[in-house]
Amino acid sequence: MSTTCPTCAAADETVAVREALLDTDRPLDPPTRELLSMPSEPGGASVAAITLFVLAGLFGLLGLRALLSGDGDGNGDSSDTAYQAGYHYGALLVAAILLGIGLAVHARYRKRRSGAAEQWPRTYDQWQRLHRVWRATWLCRRCRAVFLPAASLRPDSAASPSAASPAVPVAQFRQWAATVARQDDHSGAPTTSA
Repeated sequence: MSTTCPTCAAADETVAVREALLDTDRPLDPPTRELLSMPSEPGGASVAAITLFVLAGLFGLLGLRALLSGDGDGNGDSSDTAYQAGYHYGALLVAAILLGIGLAVHARYRKRRSGAAEQWPRTYDQWQRLHRVWRATWLCRRCRAVFLPAASLRPDSAASPSAASPAVPVAQFRQWAATVARQDDHSGAPTTSA
């Protein structure tokens, strides 16, 4: 299915945004790919926090193994109290430190994500509405503009964004998509997936 661009009236250069990102014959340049990519789901944890939690778990298992094994009593250095404490509790101490750092990184990540007043979407429901707009958006490769065809979000929805400005430059895509998703949320009309 091909859709005509509202700006240049070309049908041969239009493609759905999600298909343009997957196109290997005519790949998009990296800045355009970044501008058109779908934002990640809100919530969750950062990659750094997850890595620290996994490492803390592995060191915790290693520490439990050292505690339960009872090894280290056979050689001369093992009679030293400091050595015994380090051998039996060192991995657990490292696990506790990694867990503490992971919790601090996670808390800072959550605070940064929730603290930005202009950041949208904040909830999964808002992200789903933004995702619906992203899936319905088309790209004109000739104009380097994005647009919504008529009835792409709802059967009664008009073509995007308005008669005065039928398409939006790629550089403004993220702001425009968030605005359209917010308007779609406030309209109260049922939406359908594209």
